[in-house]
Amino acid sequence: MPMLKRIRVAGWKSIKDQTIELSPLTVVIGANGAGKSNLLSLFKLLDVLFAATPGLRNYVAINGYADSLLHYGSRETPAAELELTFETDAGETCYVARWAATASASLVFTQERVVVRRDGAGRTSVVDLGAGHSESNLIRADGQLFPPLDPVSTETLELLRSCRLFHFHDTSERSAVRRPSYIEANRFLYPDAGNLAAVLYLYKMRYPAAYRRITAAVRQMVPDIEDFVLEPSSLNPQQIFLNWTHKGRSYEFGPHQLSDGSLRFIALATLFLQPEERLPLLIALDEPELGLHPAALEILAGMARAASLHCQVVFATQSSVFLDHFEPEDVVVVNCRSGASEFKRLSADELAAWRDEYTLGEIWEKNVVGGGPYG
Repeated sequence: MPMLKRIRVAGWKSIKDQTIELSPLTVVIGANGAGKSNLLSLFKLLDVLFAATPGLRNYVAINGYADSLLHYGSRETPAAELELTFETDAGETCYVARWAATASASLVFTQERVVVRRDGAGRTSVVDLGAGHSESNLIRADGQLFPPLDPVSTETLELLRSCRLFHFHDTSERSAVRRPSYIEANRFLYPDAGNLAAVLYLYKMRYPAAYRRITAAVRQMVPDIEDFVLEPSSLNPQQIFLNWTHKGRSYEFGPHQLSDGSLRFIALATLFLQPEERLPLLIALDEPELGLHPAALEILAGMARAASLHCQVVFATQSSVFLDHFEPEDVVVVNCRSGASEFKRLSADELAAWRDEYTLGEIWEKNVVGGGPYG
């Protein structure tokens, strides 16, 4: 399968200039404020840049304009750079972008291009997408505002669109995941799981094996759930609710009667255990363990590992208990030094002596590998 092999980012938030090598499963740890979320925010940026409706200008405005996104502001860092290198069957495909601050405190592309290196052929081709634009010319061309995309750019756009950031933290009373969803909103799980009921309904109807995997995992965490009651609303057949039944009872419950942790776990199980052919290229999550019982962390880790056999998984965590379920080579440690984030992948060989007596989480807590409040 294609894989995002490497990220180089410079001038973005707390990241001055770093290259991060990714693997099928990458676990990012570090102290509060070290830069974990700033790395994951790059996957949100991809959604902003390459979604059906371009929105870089809105994203910059909502997030405090250019000075809040550039490393220590535009006076110190006039431009940000991003290079994403994908490994494909044919070789490497690299998307390169550079942005500079404008007089109106927004960001404008000063460079955008795609570089393709084909294995064995010794060929490198470059597609120059221009400069001076405020939205990606990949998506603008795809929207037919420009001449149609060449095959290389089309392939690159699909790779970039397949890297998705999910955030299931909002399970408040008015959150999207607790409200009814449009029954046909099932092409993919939304970043906030707002269409969870519609997606599960599709899986129950069309992918029963995947649906059984999901419900089996949910029952391990929430044994009182017998099954979901996934049917179009009788009053509005275009809507569907995440209703469910209690084990041994006929009473039907609604999504408002699920605890925050239960609802998050259902969304996580649906994300990781969905049919293999529907998985995105890359799943990114920030602190997926939030609100879950410690016993659920082993199940969550197992689901993430299973998904990483078919797509990439990247997440940040603050839980040493959760970290215990992974291997040193899965882990990237973030430290903040001289006001800038530094990323380093752990080595199993360097930790071999420690691993004889301590778990990986305990080694982190002892600050052997860094990633703590004192570096």
